[in-house]
Amino acid sequence: MLTLLRRTTPLVFAIPFAALLFAACGDSSTRRGDSSTRRGDSPTRRGAVPSLGSAQPFGVLAGTTVTCAGPVGAINADVGISPGSAITGFPTCTISGTQSIANATAAAAQGDLTAAFNALAGLACGTTISADLGGTTLAPGVYCSASGINLTGALTLSGTGTYVFQAGSALTVATSGSVVLANGAQAKNVYWQVGSSATLGTGSTMKGNILALTSISLSSNATLLGRALARNGAVSLASNNSVSLP
Repeated sequence: MLTLLRRTTPLVFAIPFAALLFAACGDSSTRRGDSSTRRGDSPTRRGAVPSLGSAQPFGVLAGTTVTCAGPVGAINADVGISPGSAITGFPTCTISGTQSIANATAAAAQGDLTAAFNALAGLACGTTISADLGGTTLAPGVYCSASGINLTGALTLSGTGTYVFQAGSALTVATSGSVVLANGAQAKNVYWQVGSSATLGTGSTMKGNILALTSISLSSNATLLGRALARNGAVSLASNNSVSLP
């Protein structure tokens, strides 16, 4: 009887010890999880950036008109207009995708554009923009300006993740302004939410999805790897422009 007690006693202590060890590991895991949540508390890191929905296939989407002055220019995606119906300059400019002009497809895309625009505008600001973005390097996050956003020179976006830029009024990309993607940054994960209109200067190289309340204009030789999505106004191309989906 005494021998049996000596053999089973270590088990009596081992079981609660194992339970305590398991609980401690569980608590440590939970704490690490909580820390991770805090570090990733940016809405963009949680994947809260809204989908563009049925606006996704459109390289250009306008509320009133789409124009291309030419003599050359290319939209390498679908083009939509709603509720307007005017499209001019094609040809000589070209469209590789489908045209949806004042129809149910374009109207649905405009509805999803409006939803995405409002959702982007509602994201909590992470960093306030206080100067021209040219010559700066930014990590993923939400950047905001109560007024406009200006880009003179090169803006480098560095790192995997989502970038949201909230402009209270206009987005102005100067002549030869550019967006450079580095260290895993992708144009499809860049969003420019513009409270009025966006202008891409001559020879500028822009990347990302531009969602403008009013209009979007591309000056000669400007290129956009992304989308030009205007809710209420026009999308205007000059000569030798290129718009391609990211």
